[in-house]
Order: sequence, then structure tokens, then C-alpha cells
Amino acid sequence: MFGFLKKKLSSVIEDITKKIDDTKETITKTVSEKEITEDALDDILFNLEMILLENNVAIEVSEKICSNIKDNLKGQSVKRTKIKDIIETTFKDSVREILNQEKLDIYSIIDKNKIEKKPTLIMVLGFNGAGKTTNLAKLAHKLLNQGYSCVFAAGDTFRAAAIQQLEYHANTLNIKIIKQDYGADAAAIIFDAVKYAKSKNIDVVLADTAGRTHQDINLLKELEKITRVNNPDIKFLVTEALAGNDVIRQAEIFNKVGIDGVILSKWDIDQKGGAALSITHTIKKPITFLGTGQEYEDLEEFDLDKIIDNII
Repeated sequence: MFGFLKKKLSSVIEDITKKIDDTKETITKTVSEKEITEDALDDILFNLEMILLENNVAIEVSEKICSNIKDNLKGQSVKRTKIKDIIETTFKDSVREILNQEKLDIYSIIDKNKIEKKPTLIMVLGFNGAGKTTNLAKLAHKLLNQGYSCVFAAGDTFRAAAIQQLEYHANTLNIKIIKQDYGADAAAIIFDAVKYAKSKNIDVVLADTAGRTHQDINLLKELEKITRVNNPDIKFLVTEALAGNDVIRQAEIFNKVGIDGVILSKWDIDQKGGAALSITHTIKKPITFLGTGQEYEDLEEFDLDKIIDNII
């Protein structure tokens, strides 16, 4: 993640130090120190902002990062060799501040519910094509490996293909699926799945939901009904790492019914990191998992320290 920034940021840092050298107007400073003016930074940080925007970082986020760098440099007299350190440290600190949301510990939630003799309902939200059903199956595989029992709820009744896809995963993973025909009441299906899980002492209900499109106002109403009827323990927004600034719109729409965490799919295709920064900045919720491929094993738990270490 953020590997795209390594060369770009180094180039920007060199431009900043050169700009400071070119605009030095006093001989009272030592040769090794430069007074950094606000004007000397504006053009170069604009270039950095453009680089961030080109790599799917939302404008509010790119402005925040550049503003933090500017605040830490302007008006200071620092050794030229320290400028690079200041920029790199500020950049990393800014990214950490955005991504460092309170962790969603799904295992603790499941374990707590098990003590109370009730299943945990995990529901995935997201637009069509984001990878909801695939990542729901990956999550099921991960939970099975952790020793938890699962049942699927085919809550996406808007597309017959979605029911068939989830049924395929259920057969492959040997998981029971609760389903009805195309067009059935999704809230009722998920309710039945929870009831079934409780009667069979199953630990987790994994519920798919319809995605549809941005313009479908009935989508939100349906999700609100599902949430009201079933009161999910965890609601994951599934979105693509390559969604660009569209990820903000998705986050705003689905957060109206409440999002607890994010599964960022297709991470193996696009690791620029812009979507990760944009979505956490928008809804202030953690990224919990990264989809890193097509196999069931390809669901990686989000590791903030690992990501920060890879920035520069």
C-alpha cells in the first residue's frame, strides 16, 4: 500500500528543498539552514495535492495532508537535511491519524454473543459489483477456520444471480443457506436465518443484501427495514479499492443505516491507498479486512502498522 508515493514523494521533497534554496534572501543564516516561507511551499504542495488526487485520495484528505506539512515547515529555520525528515514524518503521521480508527473486533463480539446463547448477525452492504457476496464467502471461510459455525442468509433477492452465487459458496464451504425466491422480503429471510441459527446453536449468520445503484431510493428503505427488523451486530460496507472518489458517495449513502467497519475489496488490483484514506476520513470507521484475490483465503486483516511502514 502507498508504494506509489515513494518515488513521487521523494521528488516533491527534492523540489521543496530546491525551491527553498532558490528563494533564500538573507545571508545572516548559515549555509546549512533555510527559512521556509509559506510562498515557497504553495506551488510544490499543490503538486503533491495533485499527485494524491490522481491516486484516488479525496480532495478533503489531500488538503489535510498538505496543510499539515505546510504547518510543520513554514516559518522555520531548519537544516536542509531535516526537511526530508519533517515531510516524511508529517505525511506518515497524517495518514496514521486518518486510518487509526477504533478497531472492530468481530471475534470478541461473536464470543460475547455465544456466552449469551445467541448468534451474531453480520451483514454486508454495498453497490452491485463491489464484491459483497464473494467477500461474505471469504469471511465465512475465515470464521470456519477460527472454529465458528456459520449460516448464510440470501438477503439479496433483487438479483436471482446473487442467490445462486451465494448458494454456490454455501455448497462449496458446506454451510447451510437460508433463502427464498427472487423478489422475496429480504428482512424476513434474514430473520428466518437468525431464528434457524439460534435453534441450531450456530455462532454466526452471514447476510448478503441487495446493492442496486446509486439512484435507487428504495435500496436505502430496504436496508433500513432489514436493520430495524433484525438489528445486526455488525454491518460491513464492501467497496472496491479502485472506486476512487466515488467511495465517499458510497460511504455517505450506506452510513445512513450505520456502518461498523469496511471490507476493501480488489486490494490486489489497486493498492494505491486512496480509497482507504477517503472512506475512513468520511465515516470515521475502521477498515477491517482487505480482499486480496479470488480464493477463499484471500481476506487479509487490516494491519495499520504494516501499512504505515510501507508508505515511504
